[in-house]
Amino acid sequence: MKVFRGLPKPEDRLDCAVAIGNFDGVHLGHQALIREVVEAAHARLLCPAILTFEPHPREFFNPSAAPARILSLHDKVEALKGSGIERVYILKFDEKLASLSPYDFVKDLLVEGLHARWVTVGENFHFGAKRAGDFHTLEDLGKEFHFEVHPMPMIYHGEAAISSSRIRQALARGDIASANYMLGRHYSLSGKVLHGKQLGRKLGFPTINQRILPPYSKARPAITGVYAVKAHGIAPRPIEGVACIGKRPTVDDHGEYLLETHLFNFHEDLYDKIVNVEFFAKIRDEKKFNSLEELRAAIADDQKKAKQILGLSV
Repeated sequence: MKVFRGLPKPEDRLDCAVAIGNFDGVHLGHQALIREVVEAAHARLLCPAILTFEPHPREFFNPSAAPARILSLHDKVEALKGSGIERVYILKFDEKLASLSPYDFVKDLLVEGLHARWVTVGENFHFGAKRAGDFHTLEDLGKEFHFEVHPMPMIYHGEAAISSSRIRQALARGDIASANYMLGRHYSLSGKVLHGKQLGRKLGFPTINQRILPPYSKARPAITGVYAVKAHGIAPRPIEGVACIGKRPTVDDHGEYLLETHLFNFHEDLYDKIVNVEFFAKIRDEKKFNSLEELRAAIADDQKKAKQILGLSV
């Protein structure tokens, strides 16, 4: 799978079947769509592709009201690997892109930029300046520019369709099981291990620290609080631990979200390595403590509860 930041150069363009969307979570609904893209591409001798945006358009227009991110861009791309998608096009959502008319969006990006011959979007999809274009606009422009337009299939969990919004709601209330069902896999986040202030080590609970949002991003993660977890990619088997994802209100005021994970019985140097942290059950919300002693006692209790959840001896 090849990833493009922006449109490919003219010599790199291939006629493609493309799905357009944010694909936050790459959940079962997205996966069903991806299978249709791949099947349509193979039947028409096209390249199966995804067109997505960074940041989320709603994050660009109104950061405070933007949807929380289920996955980082890195994790989104990782989740697409092995799906049959051969190309992922990531367009920077900025003022220039936001100002394109629906017609120019289709002509400049889909037709000339990507050589799209088969396109699928959700029925609620809007595009172009002031969200003026919709599914029917795309159908009309498809006839003009000679590409097929296909509606995105809906996959249901219970009485409602699986969606990124429902997964965000499940994660917000700590319902990992429901989120996992709709994702079709265990929920996890990954990131490079950063050098921190060594506070966890001083408290007796050394942690690996990971940034799960772009630096200086105004986005927020879909999951916060303290969880029982397992870390992948650092040993032959997953390593159990307890993780907190939040803004560290007791010790910091910089407002950046970090994922801090204390791994049980593991003491190797992991700086600059990519570690995947899988979430199992929520223990509590993030909380500001009055002292480091209170924080130390809370972490000790969190560790005990995480071990119980994960079936380890306390």
